[in-house]
Amino acid sequence: MAVAGKNGKVVIGTESDQKVVGIKNWSLELSLDTLETTSLGDDWKNYITGLKEWSASSEGDYEVPVDEKGQAALQEAFLSGATVTVKLFVDEKNYYTGEAYINSLSIEDPVDDVVSISIECTGTGALSFELGE
Repeated sequence: MAVAGKNGKVVIGTESDQKVVGIKNWSLELSLDTLETTSLGDDWKNYITGLKEWSASSEGDYEVPVDEKGQAALQEAFLSGATVTVKLFVDEKNYYTGEAYINSLSIEDPVDDVVSISIECTGTGALSFELGE
């Protein structure tokens, strides 16, 4: 079953209603280290799994002055080096969640378009998926 992206959202904090205003898209990347264990004489490479990591990014319209619990809170977390709880909703009920550091915050102010914001975060610890009911 396909899912329409229009119902996604980015939320910070522990409450699901602290939506980050103005976000137009988000992206999540999960990765797993694979460690080679191939021995001399093997014809095929062998691997074991190592550490997992995750990162996320989002982009949208700049709303820092009016979105105190969303964009302004993310900017403050970046400036102070604090972690935030991030929830990336795929639809109204299903989401990925984890603690993250805001490692990049970019604001673009073009003369011929709206001011935009890009936010990147790096997860610290496990990421989980919450299946809504």
